[in-house]
Amino acid sequence: MWCQRLAWLLQGSSGCRWLRSAAAAPRGHHTAPQSLHCAWQLHGDHLEIRYGKTLMRLDFVWLRDHCRSASCYNAKTNQRSLDTASVDLTIRPQAVRVDESTLFLTWPDGHVTRYGLEWLVKNSYEGQKKQVMHPRILWNAEIYQQAQVPSVDCRSFLETDEGLKEFLQNFLLYGIAFVENVTPTKEDTEILAERISIIRETIYGRMWYFTSDFSRGDTAYTKLALDRHTDTTYFQEPCGIQVFHCLKHEGTGGRTLLVDGFHAAEQVLRQAPEHFELLTRVPLKHEYVENVGGCHNHMIGVGPVLNVYPWNNELYLIRYNNYDRAVINTVPHDVVRRWYHAHRALTTELRRPENELWVKLKPGKALFVDNWRVLHGREAFTGYRQLCGCYLTRDDVLNTARLLGLQA
Repeated sequence: MWCQRLAWLLQGSSGCRWLRSAAAAPRGHHTAPQSLHCAWQLHGDHLEIRYGKTLMRLDFVWLRDHCRSASCYNAKTNQRSLDTASVDLTIRPQAVRVDESTLFLTWPDGHVTRYGLEWLVKNSYEGQKKQVMHPRILWNAEIYQQAQVPSVDCRSFLETDEGLKEFLQNFLLYGIAFVENVTPTKEDTEILAERISIIRETIYGRMWYFTSDFSRGDTAYTKLALDRHTDTTYFQEPCGIQVFHCLKHEGTGGRTLLVDGFHAAEQVLRQAPEHFELLTRVPLKHEYVENVGGCHNHMIGVGPVLNVYPWNNELYLIRYNNYDRAVINTVPHDVVRRWYHAHRALTTELRRPENELWVKLKPGKALFVDNWRVLHGREAFTGYRQLCGCYLTRDDVLNTARLLGLQA
């Protein structure tokens, strides 16, 4: 067990200082309370600290750069005041001390930096690696249906923080959420969307009507079935959230298909991690070319099918749209066949019937979809079917959630 009292011990000419056990601590050296489960070791360019179950390696420049003293950090604006470029890249503390909850560092110019040990655990690389940025519940159709995730009433959503928080918690966990009893107009749907975010205006406009009138150069503007996909893969940053509200349908069919892309990717990771890794590494182009009426667009977005945070391998974005994938010319010949195998493995999971959640949208029921996670599609339909909707800026949705105390 790491020692409970701390002391400096110079080890030869290496410059390393090692903690010693309480029994061996030399007289006059600072000691930590016996209840403290913390130990540290000074190396040539970094400080190593074990606190609880976390072993942290903290570079000296990093420790100086992140100082939260009044002269280095503006607590009112939550912004750094210290000029990082002014920090000596060979800096080394002159003294190190740890008490029950705080690390103290004295620098060569006499400046003292203080860090709470809990803060270090939360913000160190090693601490972040053990955490997830976005807690989620991965689902297939059975899991989602058994969870009986409630829809939120429109009035509660619009007028109370409790209703809004319940909606956002559902959305963050599952990647989809519903609002009931919405007046079936484009204007009321717009009010709904603006409750949680700024509306993202795109080449499709701000709020759009969606009918099978071939008014845009997209298969979505037909009565044909649409396979599962994410939208705007041809944007360099795909739209974060999509809102759907069926205003009218006089006919049959047209059910909406929803698939948790992260659940499918997790199955690939478990069964064939080499496929998962390849899908996170190989960049592809997606393209949208449109020359219909007055609409002339040529959009290209580049990125891998799966996007992960490199420090913890947490998936945060899936870019999957077989309709809009451009010519594969970013992959060398000795990789492309392996990529096709990896893509087939993911497609197989996405198309498993047990992963398909089918929902009949109706007037008054608005659907919010995390376009970075959940794929959507539809079955073919007959008759007149009109939807309205919009895209929301992801940053604003997550901002609203955080202000309500949710992890997002």
